[in-house]
Parts: sequence; C-alpha cells; structure tokens
Amino acid sequence: MKKPLLSILFFIAQFSCFCQSKYVRYDSLIRRYNYLNHQTFAELELEDTSGSLVNTSSLVGKTIYVDFWFTTCAPCIKEIPYSKSLQQYFSSDTNIVFLSICIENWERKTAWKQMVKERKMPGIQLFYPRNRPQKINLLRKYEITFPTYLILNKRMEITGYDAPRPSETGWVHWSILKAIEGKRLSNSYLDVVNHSKEYTDFIKGLESK
Repeated sequence: MKKPLLSILFFIAQFSCFCQSKYVRYDSLIRRYNYLNHQTFAELELEDTSGSLVNTSSLVGKTIYVDFWFTTCAPCIKEIPYSKSLQQYFSSDTNIVFLSICIENWERKTAWKQMVKERKMPGIQLFYPRNRPQKINLLRKYEITFPTYLILNKRMEITGYDAPRPSETGWVHWSILKAIEGKRLSNSYLDVVNHSKEYTDFIKGLESK
C-alpha cells in the first residue's frame, strides 16, 4: 500500500515543481518584456544611406519596430530575409514603421551602405558610429546585445523590450498588431501562452496565406 501512495505523492510533487518552473519562466519573460516600460525612446539624429540626417522625433505618431544590429553580426544577418517578409506583410499599414539602427565603428559606414543596397533592406536604415562622440550611449542605455528589438508606441515610449525577432513568425506579427492597438508586449505574450481565441484565429489565418 505504501508504494502506490509514495508514487502518487512523488507525481504530485513533480507536477507541482513543473508548474512552478513554468510560471517562473513566464514571470521572467514578462519582466523582460516590461523592462524600460513607458520610457521615452532617445531622440537621435543619425545618417541614412544617402547621407541625410534623420531625427527619430519625426516618427512620433507611428508604432515603431526597432532593430539594433551591425554588419558582421551573423544572427543579425540571418534575420534580414525574415525582416523583409515581415515588412512586406505590413506594407499597406502606414501606422507601423520599421527602424533599423546599425551600431558600428565609423570606418564601417561604407560597408553598411553597401550591405543595405545589395540586400535591398527595406525600412528606415540609420547609422550610429559607436567610436564617435555621442550624446547618448545606445549600447549602455538599452543594454543591447545583437540583435535587439524594441517596440515603441505612438508617443515614442517603449512598450516592448527584447521584442520577438522577425524570424519568430506569428508571434512577431501578433506583437506588432497589438502594439498598434496600444497593447504592451507582455500582454500580447499572455494572449499567446493562454491560447486566446483571437490569437489562435489569427495564426490560422496567417498560416493559410
């Protein structure tokens, strides 16, 4: 009689540990997504590929998907075709802007321009020379590892830190759609883990295209 009872108690303990670890993981991700929540994104004035200066404050009123990368970053380069597909999906929606900021030494600017041209990289492409004096240290301010993605609301406030990569099909589409509606990334994530009907219906529709 003792053995079955011990087995049952062991199963309950194991199941409890599994549930606790699952919720700890969820809580950890939610805290990550909420990091820097509602902080206003830095106002930057950076060069585009034509050499013109672009001020990020001109993007107020748009939902912005920000990509920090550099030209010899293998994981960044891997995301380029997925980014092109993602931007194509949202191409008819003027409410969303894709902002790519290359963080690299000044000497790599020509290589950056060449890569953007050769790979036909869409969106707003800006260059941040990390070895030149800057008012804002982007690497430190946003604790950037490459690539890092952010989602900004129409007031240029961060509503999603460490946002999904373009290759995370479905999840990244959903997070951007919900951001346009004013939803934080952490809340969009709960739609995913809870398999909300709205999310599952969206995924079915996306997969059928």
